[in-house]
Amino acid sequence: MNTREKSLQDISIEEIDNKVAKKESFVLNLVASWCPDCTEKQAPNLPAFEQNLMGSELSLYNIVVQHNKGEFLSAVHQGLVEQLGGHGYPRTVLFVSGQAIDTDNVEITSIEQLAALADKFKARIKKPA
Repeated sequence: MNTREKSLQDISIEEIDNKVAKKESFVLNLVASWCPDCTEKQAPNLPAFEQNLMGSELSLYNIVVQHNKGEFLSAVHQGLVEQLGGHGYPRTVLFVSGQAIDTDNVEITSIEQLAALADKFKARIKKPA
């Protein structure tokens, strides 16, 4: 499996906690499998978003937090969503040195929106948060 395939796979809560503990920088995309903005609008554009992130230290990870509307996979998934800004999917979050520093990116789905978001994230990691 190459790095590109791995980064587009789902990440577990435990893996997120590990990255935060190691003070890693990464992009986390919170999605719901029932959400058409996640599955139909954004998902086909994620490879281009990941390509736009290349050249930075950022890897892209997805986590599914709900399969049915209003029903989190677990209380831990619910806590993660609440910690990162609450409902609204997809939500794309920038972590720098283990800290969520940019969480208000909701329903960013088009190639153009995702390209602008990649540029914003790359600029944020070049300066102190």
